[in-house]
Amino acid sequence: MKIVVIDNKAQHISIRPDNAILRNNDDFYMPHFSQDIVCDCGYIVRITRLAKCVAQKFASRCYDSITAGVTFTARDIMQQALESKLPTDEAYCFDHSTAIGTQWLTAEQIAEGGNLLLTTGDSVAGMMHSDLQDEIDRCVAQVSNKLTLKTGDLIFIAAGKALEAKVGNGVRVMFNDNIVLDFQIK
Repeated sequence: MKIVVIDNKAQHISIRPDNAILRNNDDFYMPHFSQDIVCDCGYIVRITRLAKCVAQKFASRCYDSITAGVTFTARDIMQQALESKLPTDEAYCFDHSTAIGTQWLTAEQIAEGGNLLLTTGDSVAGMMHSDLQDEIDRCVAQVSNKLTLKTGDLIFIAAGKALEAKVGNGVRVMFNDNIVLDFQIK
């Protein structure tokens, strides 16, 4: 299983290993190697069949459900890597850097759009997609044209604005008025 993260704005794709998954609203422990961790939220799509070079109009056949998630990035490590022209994987592939929602919604449940609201401490970031199904299909097609997707793979569609992660803050994500994530940063 792999987690493919696609940045919706830059259309950049990165892959996270399965050790990056934070499940069941477990607490997120700040890594000791960074002093500048940020988090952002997005939509997660669960792939249910082998998919390679799938046209957008057929992409909905490749997944069965959607949830929301949060990714954590060590911004200082990212900046150092970029300045040194080194790979940036170290900044986001660390243990438990990708939280996955506990409730999954079907494509029919998001047909009218998707509202995400990320809250951490006093900071709030929200986003709304009125054509979420179309956006997901486009991203699945785009990823499948570059990588073979297998059953169980997850596509994380980054959709938000990064918020600072601080020890002691709670992280809550609401997806269409359902609380799908609610955990603490320690």
